[in-house]
Amino acid sequence: AHAARTAELAAGDDRTVGAAHIERAARRAAPAVVDVLARYPAAPAGGGRVGELIRGLDAHLRS
Repeated sequence: AHAARTAELAAGDDRTVGAAHIERAARRAAPAVVDVLARYPAAPAGGGRVGELIRGLDAHLRS
């Protein structure tokens, strides 16, 4: 999520760039990562834009 936010800022604060980074990260996640993530609660609210990106990745991996 931090790398995605950095890419957004480098692209003039373009949120589509961050979303694309999160999408790629979700596609690369191994099934074991998804299995472990399912043992934990969903990502919490807050954290500004990085928090939004984390929650997006979390939701994508859980779906």
